[in-house]
Amino acid sequence: MKKNKIFIGIIITIFLTFTLFLAPSIMIGAPLEDSILAQQILIDMLNGKLTGFIKLTVKPIVNNTPIQDTVWFIAIHNFTGQEHKYELSDRIIYEKFVKPGTYNIKVNRIPIGVTLKGKTKYRHIELYVHVATEKYSGGMYIVIEPDLPIKNVEVKVPLHMRRKVALANSSCNGVMSINNCPQDTYEVSQQVQLVSLKCGECHSISGIKVQWWIEKNTKMYFTHHSRDITYKWSDLGGPCYALLEKTDSGWYQSGKAPAESSRRDCVEQVNLGAVEVLANVSYKCERWYDSNFVGVNGEHYDYEYYVMTPIDLINLRRGEKIDCDQCGEKPPAGYIVLSEEFYDTDIEFETGDEGYWEWTSVSIGFSFSSGNTITFAGSISAVRKSIEAPYVRVIVQQWGNSQKEYYFWFENNTKDSHIVHLSWIPP
Repeated sequence: MKKNKIFIGIIITIFLTFTLFLAPSIMIGAPLEDSILAQQILIDMLNGKLTGFIKLTVKPIVNNTPIQDTVWFIAIHNFTGQEHKYELSDRIIYEKFVKPGTYNIKVNRIPIGVTLKGKTKYRHIELYVHVATEKYSGGMYIVIEPDLPIKNVEVKVPLHMRRKVALANSSCNGVMSINNCPQDTYEVSQQVQLVSLKCGECHSISGIKVQWWIEKNTKMYFTHHSRDITYKWSDLGGPCYALLEKTDSGWYQSGKAPAESSRRDCVEQVNLGAVEVLANVSYKCERWYDSNFVGVNGEHYDYEYYVMTPIDLINLRRGEKIDCDQCGEKPPAGYIVLSEEFYDTDIEFETGDEGYWEWTSVSIGFSFSSGNTITFAGSISAVRKSIEAPYVRVIVQQWGNSQKEYYFWFENNTKDSHIVHLSWIPP
């Protein structure tokens, strides 16, 4: 009964939000496009469906300068939900030879709870935007909470130059050749690869046990990576197709993506000391190969891009010891004091910032059912950011001063640091 009341409350809140946000806009003459979108949302609501639109404005940039010219293509992938996270994503938009602009993406607005201030929380929408020009390409992974029926979002996509790759000679007039033109192929890697990454720090002092916790379904961010390859072919009038040119961007960072923890887990530090918190992060890779992309005077391009995405977070464990010059010392400004009744308490972090924990060099490979393989050799990092933040539990086993109170503070005086320091010494 209590859950039903909460759900009814959420629906009422949603309806009032919809009425307050959309109805006045329509009445006072909102843009026609928004009025049409609002009508679609209202029809869905009357049919028992809670939907909305993300108005996604795509802005490709090269060296921080926006590109205004026509691009080869813009692709938008939907990674929302388990079916797209673990399997092949859904390419919901694929437009060739267009100018960068705004795309109206219809989404389901799924309530997942209410904040302490009474604001409805919605399941996040995860999208990947890919842009290609004749010489450049790039991608960006974005996470959006559809907290408004119509939400405007701008995404800047940094583009990276594709460089020519030396070709091996074969038949067909001394250039590399094949007997059949490649076909469109969209596939996900046959395996996931585990990468061990630092995702936190656990600090403690004498007489205290500290545990750095994540809950089941906690989502923490890790770097996302992409790669682009083009093939320029020439039909020589027979079964032989000559490869005239090949370009490759190499792997580049394409934003950050959340990986979800599959179980509740922690790392523990007892008494004075500090350690890194490590986790195994699973990465999958997608291959998108579009054939016959451009035909000019008997030539055409094939376009291939790889998308490497973190999907799962498991197995927290202790890493290297850390030398800390703050724990056990006199507390700085911004400290918090906890007395005897708080001998066992949770200290919560905020959702974090954009800082990276530590770059780790890895070399992993992916294979596909088509027989293709790809290797990633580069650096990956956890990001000090999360959708539901981790937290630490502090358990006093033996009081370290006569006041029977201890002092803690967040590194840099911010809960976004995801690091807590402690001391027995009074300020």
